[in-house]
Amino acid sequence: MQELPRKNNKYNIEVNILKKILKIIVPLLSTLVLLTACSSEKTMEFIKNSDGHEIKTTLYYKGDVVNKSVTVDTIINNKDNITVDFFQQALQNSIGNISGYTYNVEDKNGKITITYVIDYSKLDFDKAKSVHTIPENSLEEARKLSTITKNIKENGFKEK
Repeated sequence: MQELPRKNNKYNIEVNILKKILKIIVPLLSTLVLLTACSSEKTMEFIKNSDGHEIKTTLYYKGDVVNKSVTVDTIINNKDNITVDFFQQALQNSIGNISGYTYNVEDKNGKITITYVIDYSKLDFDKAKSVHTIPENSLEEARKLSTITKNIKENGFKEK
């Protein structure tokens, strides 16, 4: 009979310890969930219509750091009848293979759509800088939201 109270006593001690641990962990997990929800990635969109092109750029950012940029250039008026193959070859020759920089060219309902994606977390900045005119000296400066939005607006884009 004495063994039974010991087991119960040991059980009660373990339960009390678990309760204390849960009292500490639950608020920490709640805080973590709240911080994660509040610090989620945001988007900003810009548009420009120019010379038969409809261009839309979406920036994915957190704070003042842009993580990804997606630009969709739709050629509405292809008066010169330029083919998808021509665009793909021209992009391959001018951009080549840069880590973190991808593009896709396709014909959608008679309109050529070129999608450019820059993933700044994977971008080979030195190679990109040698191909494109990038005035910033570092990736950190080039991926700042304030720098990118300034450059986009200077090129005639309007925030959506």
